[in-house]
Amino acid sequence: MKITLAAALGAATALTLAAAVPAAAQTADFKCPVPGTRLAYKSPAPAYAAFDKVATATGQDGTTCLYASTSDGKASTLRVHGGLIGSVDAQGEAFAGALDLAKLWPLKVGNKITDRVTVPGRDGKTYTATVTVAVTGYEKVTVPAGTFDAFRVEESRDGQAARNIHWWAPALATTVKDSFPDWRDFSKTIMLELASATAAAK
Repeated sequence: MKITLAAALGAATALTLAAAVPAAAQTADFKCPVPGTRLAYKSPAPAYAAFDKVATATGQDGTTCLYASTSDGKASTLRVHGGLIGSVDAQGEAFAGALDLAKLWPLKVGNKITDRVTVPGRDGKTYTATVTVAVTGYEKVTVPAGTFDAFRVEESRDGQAARNIHWWAPALATTVKDSFPDWRDFSKTIMLELASATAAAK
């Protein structure tokens, strides 16, 4: 099912159908949500750190999905590289842009990339790391917006035990759940789950 079905049937109906779609072929081609689609994310409770994020799809730039986003009360332009790794500033662009995420697509369990990445730090220095992004599973994920078949994509850096995990659902062409370490304290994890998805207006 494609997100365009949401525009035809309404968000609630489309989400119900998306949750009922059985796991079929475990591959997915790259796509972004239809412009105008509104995605709202929340941290589950109880949560170590509560975050809310609302992202409205605005288009696509190659294999980067574009959004107008509000997170923690701050508005920004969000670029989600490969449909998986987001950036809102120069540091994020340097990191995500250095990863050859196009090689992961079509998504399939076992697909993996490893790239050497150099990014500017907030302290003015530059940092280099080896980053691996791997599709490690295809599983059902339940979030407030419903239950979805999703690819589990894990992003790890050499020398760090903590990792970012993205669950990308083909039915909505977006991540429905993200888990990532808090950059202020890498021993703690922040979770974001899709709370609602509203179809683009006709």
